Amino acid sequence: MVSSGGNIHHFEGCGGANKPIYAPEPLDVGKILRADVVSDSQTISVTTVATVDPAPGLTSYVQSLQRRSNAEFHVLISQMNGHDYPSHSVHVFHVGKSRIKLSRGWINKTRESYSTSMQLCGVRGGGNAASKSLFWQARKGISFVLTFEYERDKNAAIIIARKYALDSHLLGVKMLLGSRVSATFHFKIW
Repeated sequence: MVSSGGNIHHFEGCGGANKPIYAPEPLDVGKILRADVVSDSQTISVTTVATVDPAPGLTSYVQSLQRRSNAEFHVLISQMNGHDYPSHSVHVFHVGKSRIKLSRGWINKTRESYSTSMQLCGVRGGGNAASKSLFWQARKGISFVLTFEYERDKNAAIIIARKYALDSHLLGVKMLLGSRVSATFHFKIW
């Protein structure tokens, strides 16, 4: 909590934000980001000069995708169950009203209904691909880091999946922010 000009700000941690690179995701819009950089026994805090703006055109893009029963995005699997994925084959990430599916051609990697054990959030760190990647834990024991062709597609997939999960009355805290804890870089929103 920080007091500034008589205003008290409450900080909320961004789970897994422990890399030197952080790509804001849709939940960060309208918020100020603060990073606490810990080195040895010293902590330095830096904040954005203004709130995070929404990406131009994202709202209308999401609305157009929601008119369909299933939004489809082309992705590469960067990691599967925490291990680098050697194939560079393009897969399709389907975000539907009742489930999410990852497939390649007619073969499904996984198809999962929305549940409280499902996690979906932007990737924290990971170099240049962070802004185009997301972490998806389909269920316990099955997780993916997926890299989209465009940052807009990643953000749209997150927004649509969260809306459908809310509509299913199954949106848990893990779906909102993920559950990984940071150690070195602590990004916070207010």
